[in-house]
Amino acid sequence: MSRLPLRMRLALAAGVAAALSVIAVMTLAYFVACHRVEATFGPPGLLDRVANMQNALGWPFVTVSVGGLALAGLLGWLVARTALRPVADLTQAAEHVAETRDLKLRIDVDRDDELGSLARSFNTMLDALERSADAQRRLVADASHELRTPLTALRTNVELLLRPHQLGPVDRAELDKAVISGFEELTALVSDVVELARDEEPVALVEDVRFDQIVQHEVERGAAYWPAVRFRVDLAETHVRGVADRLARAVANLLDNAGKYSPAGAEVEVRLRDGVLTVRDHGPGIAAEDLPHVFDRFYRAQGARARPGSGLGLAIVRQVVETHGGQVTAEAAGGGGTLVRVCLAGFRESGGS
Repeated sequence: MSRLPLRMRLALAAGVAAALSVIAVMTLAYFVACHRVEATFGPPGLLDRVANMQNALGWPFVTVSVGGLALAGLLGWLVARTALRPVADLTQAAEHVAETRDLKLRIDVDRDDELGSLARSFNTMLDALERSADAQRRLVADASHELRTPLTALRTNVELLLRPHQLGPVDRAELDKAVISGFEELTALVSDVVELARDEEPVALVEDVRFDQIVQHEVERGAAYWPAVRFRVDLAETHVRGVADRLARAVANLLDNAGKYSPAGAEVEVRLRDGVLTVRDHGPGIAAEDLPHVFDRFYRAQGARARPGSGLGLAIVRQVVETHGGQVTAEAAGGGGTLVRVCLAGFRESGGS
């Protein structure tokens, strides 16, 4: 029985239930009618005729009952087939996606019942899968393009180092320095690409963290790395649910970006209040045409292309913040410089520091 298709089982169950109900009602009505006739008309000869009527109607009654059972089963099969057609469409769509990996397929939904809701959920799942696949393809394409330049430079420099007789001591020292710098750039780029390839935070690593302590620690690190820049801090004790290492990476990227574009002696203002972290620098700022793209992968403004970096720092910030349910924006600050604002979700604030 369990090996039968679902629509056959539903049709059989519906047919049997309907036929048995009809047979029970007809049988009850038949015997009640016969007994009512006997009770109403009691002459001796009439009872014999009623008995003969029962015998005469028995086989036709059985025949009609069996026919009703078959008809109920057929109608149940037709109803089940019609009702389960969306399930068949879902099955075909899932098999098509599995065979062709075509995530553009969608199911037409023209009903508001549970099966329509299931079809809409299936379409929503395909939308999410398509966006994820497109993002991964773009990341691979962009990364492969960006990796060509440092790899080509490294290969050229290494080939020159393999010809020591053509190099003087000064040239060799410069090449050694260029190779080391190239490896550092390549390592940072690969690390950033791996970071961006993570779609979401592992549930096992999510915990209550003191975000203000994370920011304070990264400010101290940034101050040591950018000694020519002064960091002014105003932090309120803030608790969030998240992955501490990932949040620290996002804050570090923001502070490094501010330190990199700040002139010597300038100040970077770091403030955390009401679940909003702001990092404001006093550098040259971001051109209006570049603002909508500063969080895009590998995007580098015209004035930033000569500076070191992979163009992935702010993209990582956006990914980390969004996977934590927050939002990040950048805008021109009054008086010059750039203001980056990170709005956190589900924060709890306790006093100030």
